[in-house]
Amino acid sequence: MTTYLALLCDLDGTLANSEPQHCSAWLEMLHEDYQLDYDEHWFEQWIGTSDRVVADWVIKEHQLAVTQQGLIDGKQKRFHHLVKTAGEGFPGVAEELGKIAEHFPIAIATNSGRADTDVVIPALSLDRFTNVVVTATDVKNMKPAPDIYLLAAERLGVHAGACIAIEDSKPGGEAAKAAGCYLIGLNDGVDMADEIVHDNAGALARAREILSTVYV
Repeated sequence: MTTYLALLCDLDGTLANSEPQHCSAWLEMLHEDYQLDYDEHWFEQWIGTSDRVVADWVIKEHQLAVTQQGLIDGKQKRFHHLVKTAGEGFPGVAEELGKIAEHFPIAIATNSGRADTDVVIPALSLDRFTNVVVTATDVKNMKPAPDIYLLAAERLGVHAGACIAIEDSKPGGEAAKAAGCYLIGLNDGVDMADEIVHDNAGALARAREILSTVYV
């Protein structure tokens, strides 16, 4: 019998509706600084991955004379401005997080870097619900490796197998399952999920239901 004791949440696309800002920041930076024109469809393949992965691909693809961090810095400057001016959460997410936080520990487990989470989380007031945030900056191996989820569970003092994870991307879902979490996916692309709930607040409500129940 498994009793679930904690919730581990992805950030971008799960708690924060920030993927549009990530996309706009990358497209704007690549166009303005390097005269490279990509569109939203190109960016879709990178959802759930780290800026480091995107930067490495762009540099290799176009033989750019720039470092990985230099490319990321240009993108982050634009992203942080967009989040502060246009960032938003998903409807009902804050309310559901508040209900869960009253009784269960929550951690944020994201492939974003610390520089981004330090902007996004306060901008959306997500720090009301947890101060445990594990990012790609904190681990050697990013999602789809399980490291981020394992460290998030450890910092909550809970075994990852007693945690519920919510994810919107395939790499994130693979990471959560590799860590041993019960996985709620937000779309059919999270094809290894234990269940799919096509609504962010609804997924949190489902997690709250499971947390309050003993499963065989």
